[in-house]
Amino acid sequence: MNTYKESIECDGRERTFYYSLPQTFTKPLPVLLCFHGAGSNALHHMKTTKFHEKVEEQQMIAVFPEAVQLNKSDPMSRQWNEGRQKNPANEQGINDIGFVMELIDWLKQQFSINEDRIYATGFSNGSSFSMRLAIECQDVFAGIGGVSGPVTEEVAEKCEWAHPMPMVFMMGTDDAVVPYDGIVDSESMVDGLLSANDTALLFARSWSESLLALKEEFPVPNESSVTKHTFHQHEGTVYYLVNGGGHTWPGGPESQASALAGNVPSHPDATQVIWDHLKYFKRNKQTMS
Repeated sequence: MNTYKESIECDGRERTFYYSLPQTFTKPLPVLLCFHGAGSNALHHMKTTKFHEKVEEQQMIAVFPEAVQLNKSDPMSRQWNEGRQKNPANEQGINDIGFVMELIDWLKQQFSINEDRIYATGFSNGSSFSMRLAIECQDVFAGIGGVSGPVTEEVAEKCEWAHPMPMVFMMGTDDAVVPYDGIVDSESMVDGLLSANDTALLFARSWSESLLALKEEFPVPNESSVTKHTFHQHEGTVYYLVNGGGHTWPGGPESQASALAGNVPSHPDATQVIWDHLKYFKRNKQTMS
């Protein structure tokens, strides 16, 4: 496994990213773009998710882009433009989608990649941004995954599906930062997002077949249960509701836990589940009738 740091120019700004790829490969590689949360950074997200540790075994490229930090003294000014009006990147017109498209073009020039297997995932603000990418760049992405970051109301209102978009999503019921039920109160830090269920329904509607959902509950030893919601027989849309889970990456390091973020559930292993779900899907080139 090799990990590298690189920068490209986009809209007059130097944009940075890290990427890991197998030491040897013989076939075009799928690409997983992994977006950090608000106030975080690419290296921290890499250490939390450990997607880069899968590149050799899974024969993939894992990419960890860095958002623009608009105020050097304020880490929370480093956010992805996920389409929410109160987001500083949105207010300053940061073209993060343009950056991602330039980054994908750079990967195409440097490596043999499988353009039918480009995926995006992220945590919190990075998850919401991944949702925006899936909706606004449907001809690029083969599937989307996210944790603790539903789609924004503005992006959802403009969503028009051209074809099915696979999605896997996770949220904790005790998330004090982003309300899983979409109900904003005085303690909520982020508003303007759909609920976890409505986010799943939005993506489920990209499939032309019935929206009948299967609900399964899995007990976790010494922890609360996990409820898996599956739409369609082929699991095109799946979301996990982690009962008692906080604003953390399930299965990630315990160091995430805090009074604000809450606990770190050991199950499901978000990194494993997301990649295992997405890797079977290819870019859908058919237009819905």
